[in-house]
Amino acid sequence: MVNKVVLICGWQDELPTHFEGDIVGVDRGALLLARQGVHMLFAIGDFDSVDEEGKNRMRAFSDEIIALNPIKDVSDAEAAIDEAIRRGYTEIVLWGSLGGRFDHTLVNLKLAQRHTCLRLLDAQNEVYTLNEGEYEVVEDDKPYISFFALTESELSLVGFKYPLDKAIFTPDTTLGLSNQLTAKKARISVHEGKLLVIRSKDK
Repeated sequence: MVNKVVLICGWQDELPTHFEGDIVGVDRGALLLARQGVHMLFAIGDFDSVDEEGKNRMRAFSDEIIALNPIKDVSDAEAAIDEAIRRGYTEIVLWGSLGGRFDHTLVNLKLAQRHTCLRLLDAQNEVYTLNEGEYEVVEDDKPYISFFALTESELSLVGFKYPLDKAIFTPDTTLGLSNQLTAKKARISVHEGKLLVIRSKDK
């Protein structure tokens, strides 16, 4: 059973070169996928900026179209996340969710705080949250990793350029900016609290 879904937003024209998991188009993202001939599990959005020709193209490359009322209390991305959770997906990637309008970016950051199963991803950044627990991270193409407390937290880092031993972070703490791994594998220990993690690279 596939438990991973990739939700493609339409804020960025650049799409990932490789998809792992089921693919969903979110509003204009569905049109971008259809134009590239990528088949979608479903397309979801109010599609108020997509013309009829575009909608026909989306129908040709999607198993299902979920048309939302333009007058609604949630963003298209939030509706897509809620639908993915309702269908039982345990790992959700929201691609293209960190650019475009800043108000939407801020909402997506709040959604990442709400759902630990959610990762926000684009070509330059990856954002997710960690609750209490032990975590292993490995080197990838994003060399910088930053930690920000969402609640008062206690954090240890092993295998990092700037290691920490039970450091106390509050939501105002900026100490966690721009750390780097010094080993191929490193360990994060969240002894208490909840953290926002941002992995990034320079353009």
